[in-house]
Amino acid sequence: MKRSAAIALCSMIPVLFGCSENPVGDPSGGTRDQQFAVAKSVSVTRETAAVSEDLLNEQAASNNTFAVSMYKLLAEEGKNLFFSPYSITAALAMTAAGGVGDTKRQIRDALQVTLEGDAFDLAINAIDCSLMEHAESTKGISLTVVNSTWLQTGMNFYVRYLDHLSRYYGAGVNLLDFRSKPEESREIINTWVSDQTDQKIQDLVPPGVINPLTVAVLTNAIYFLADWLFSFDPDLTAKKPFRLLDNTTLQAPLMQLNEPGKKVKMLYARGSGVRALDFPYKGGRLAMTVLLPDSDSFAVFESSMNMEVIDGLVNSLDSAELDVSLPKFEFTFGTKSIKDALRALGMIDAFGGQADFSAMLDVGKGEIYVADVFHKAFISVDEKGTEAAAATAVIIELRGSSTNDCIFIVDRPFIFVIRDKLTGTILFMGRILNPTVAE
Repeated sequence: MKRSAAIALCSMIPVLFGCSENPVGDPSGGTRDQQFAVAKSVSVTRETAAVSEDLLNEQAASNNTFAVSMYKLLAEEGKNLFFSPYSITAALAMTAAGGVGDTKRQIRDALQVTLEGDAFDLAINAIDCSLMEHAESTKGISLTVVNSTWLQTGMNFYVRYLDHLSRYYGAGVNLLDFRSKPEESREIINTWVSDQTDQKIQDLVPPGVINPLTVAVLTNAIYFLADWLFSFDPDLTAKKPFRLLDNTTLQAPLMQLNEPGKKVKMLYARGSGVRALDFPYKGGRLAMTVLLPDSDSFAVFESSMNMEVIDGLVNSLDSAELDVSLPKFEFTFGTKSIKDALRALGMIDAFGGQADFSAMLDVGKGEIYVADVFHKAFISVDEKGTEAAAATAVIIELRGSSTNDCIFIVDRPFIFVIRDKLTGTILFMGRILNPTVAE
């Protein structure tokens, strides 16, 4: 496992233009070697004010409830699953910030948010900064959480939206030409995501997703690299039987934390039909909590699993001496559209004609909408620790009624002629006011 030390800090980032409450057009800027210009609030920097513990706890609880709900919607029979609810929440939080009315409310409801107004964004930002400060001060922990927005060059966007992105997400707006260079724009976004995740998340946005109707892409990337507080001895790793859900067995590399005949002290809990064990990382703040259902009880436990069950196990963790082993594994999830899962959680209007993102761009209700949301995640667990990465992209498109010369979508009444090109003679002429009427 490659181990790098990329740390993102909550700090001031240079900006290109000032603030106003009016929409502003395409700003000029950037350097000659940049592939895109960048716009960011000139007067607002990332918020680092102290936040109450109650606020952090409430948002953490919302994130965790969303995590379990999304887990159940993404899980496919017989397949591994790994995703980052934190990354999805951050990307959709930036999307919600540009939403109005039911569009904004439904996105927040899908994310299980209980905090009102900017308190939600403030809490996410505070959790971000707290985690990254911990990583910066702890040897053996690396953590990067980065947000960015990509907009069509020439679109009008509100500086108050940029202020919001800067204050709570440390995000600027990168300007790309989706209309004339959709594939090149996709590659730029994917390269950015790859760079932020130590090349673990590649091709987040699939081919063909970016098109001339795309007006914005909102992205979050998270990268985590941490050493175990108690490392496994590689010499003790050996292939041993691992039983699958259908009771067949295969040989898998199991890491052993303790030498034969010796037990180790770990935080352990016993619940109804399940046991839990904490595998702490350096610094002690972060841990991988493994939930191990009893034999032949996986489906029963998974179906009944909720945050009340998980919280109960975590709160009852206590020191115990155990013989501990853990599989060594590596897994990539995605790229996967999570659009249907979000719809199932109540995010409806954002995907349809009722979408209202008029707080983000200078557009009317229904003119732009969320075309799709993509997520990809990677995890590797070995004797030294854990490497994990994830990214989320929210694709926002313009409805087909645009008058842009590069776009010609016939979605309204029209007139037509059938003509002889050689002589210029019109052979037929007509109009269509309602294409569903056959006679």
